[in-house]
Amino acid sequence: MVTAADPACQPVADLRSVTPKHEATGTAWASLGAGDGAGGGGSVVLTSYPEGGAKAWMSELRAAVSTCKDFVASSERGWKDRGTLKVSPTDGLGDESLAFSTVSAEDPGKGQDMTIVRTDGSLAVYLTSSEREPIPAALMKTQHERLREARK
Repeated sequence: MVTAADPACQPVADLRSVTPKHEATGTAWASLGAGDGAGGGGSVVLTSYPEGGAKAWMSELRAAVSTCKDFVASSERGWKDRGTLKVSPTDGLGDESLAFSTVSAEDPGKGQDMTIVRTDGSLAVYLTSSEREPIPAALMKTQHERLREARK
């Protein structure tokens, strides 16, 4: 379980938790290559939710990233993460989308970029290190279209 120091930030902490408030009915995870053979391009987690679950979580995430500029989260496993959240544009991906970056308080040169794209009752969460190139929007649009087709 991952817990945010500020309860208003909990939806963001839940993105890293194995026991989030909105429990998925299905999950798939993949590593994305960087294209340069070095690996570590990023990852994507696809999750599906019962009726209204994905939409509710997106609403909660949007509220959290608009109010939680300083973010502190800790895990039952013993790690603690401190950083600053910054909202980024998403250019209208999926049915709705949200992007933000976290900048480490301990090492301001390090952080993560995260984009969440909702397609119907599913969320695709794209994660990259701030040291890497962002995941192309075209890949996210293609995934959105594939999820849409799979629902037909």
